[in-house]
Amino acid sequence: MGVFMDPLLNEALANPEMDNFINKDQLERFRGTGGVRIEDYVLFTEDGCVNWTKIPRTVQEIEDWIAGVDDDSKYD
Repeated sequence: MGVFMDPLLNEALANPEMDNFINKDQLERFRGTGGVRIEDYVLFTEDGCVNWTKIPRTVQEIEDWIAGVDDDSKYD
């Protein structure tokens, strides 16, 4: 999924050198969709790996967290 940031897109569209590389029809199709970017911190060991990123991941977990009905401590 792409993350579309209007200020950066508008700046690129206003630049003739960059504008040529943007498919405006596709861009408009996806503008306003937003998104969530999750980056994990992972420790690799001889026995495997450990994901140190403790955050909500499913749609329901994220919606619960945003609504304030989720307990943050379960992600510690």
